[in-house]
Amino acid sequence: MADTSGQESGSEQPPSAAQGVRDLIERTFLVGVGAAALTKDRIQGLVEEFVRRGQLTGDEGREMVDRLVARSRSEAQSALKKADSSLHGAYRDMGLATRRELEDIDFRLRQLEHRIHLLEQTSDDSESQAGPRGVSSE
Repeated sequence: MADTSGQESGSEQPPSAAQGVRDLIERTFLVGVGAAALTKDRIQGLVEEFVRRGQLTGDEGREMVDRLVARSRSEAQSALKKADSSLHGAYRDMGLATRRELEDIDFRLRQLEHRIHLLEQTSDDSESQAGPRGVSSE
């Protein structure tokens, strides 16, 4: 967990709703990781007991613990990916745009503004060449 004690309270911004949901998911996940760590400690204890009884060698015990830890990490990563995917689905269901979509819209808006500016310049130039309105040059 990050140490925020060095930050001034005036510089902190309130979290957005999306960040709040993500924080909740992360906290839930961390509780699961804490349970997994406790389980790892218990597994290590059981493996050590099997080694003491001679049912496993020290190397077999270490391999078993390493294998179970790797599996736990893999499952944790998979769960995080699923949670992230679910979160993105919830955002879509709520009608929220992604950062990429907002960037695309911003780019298109800038292009349109530029085109309008060019059209206004062309229109101003053609009006100044035609002379005053209502006056015939004949």
